[in-house]
Amino acid sequence: MPKAKVSETFILNQALKIFSQKSYYNATMADIAQACGLLKGSMYHYYPSKEDLMKAVIAYVHEYFNKEVFAHAYNTKLSTRERLRKMGELTEKMFIGPQEGCIMGNIGIETARVIPEFSELIRNFFDDWMNALTFVLKDKYSEKTAREVAEQCVSEIEGAVMMMRIYNEPRYLQDALKRIAKRAY
Repeated sequence: MPKAKVSETFILNQALKIFSQKSYYNATMADIAQACGLLKGSMYHYYPSKEDLMKAVIAYVHEYFNKEVFAHAYNTKLSTRERLRKMGELTEKMFIGPQEGCIMGNIGIETARVIPEFSELIRNFFDDWMNALTFVLKDKYSEKTAREVAEQCVSEIEGAVMMMRIYNEPRYLQDALKRIAKRAY
């Protein structure tokens, strides 16, 4: 018997898993409803469309990273090394964990030219990530150079995530995070 009601957080977590496993286009509202223990029609009481649900997932992931990962960049009570270490550990945990990759990168690539609303939301996520890294890297570099290095770091991480998934080998991401940490010391 399907559950009568579930929390929005539960739906977002289940949707995140399904979108990560199947991709945006291959995932259906029925897949997500089933993962939530709901009937497909019940999903539409929570989110009127798959697009609305994906926007909520993007916002949910972005908020999580802002609070749990990027926030460490701005904790000036910690050393540069410690801030980067914490950010790296949490990023590794998220990208190597059950989601196996970066949902923002995956959805961004998959939908960039088709659903512009997703692109803007995903750009905001990557801007916040690069801003956080720039803030930390300003301890070693000028503002301009710190921004350039931050952009390189995010690009390297996203490339490493792709390689990690293709080869099923976490060391690609782990090695990229080590190289990034060395740049700041």
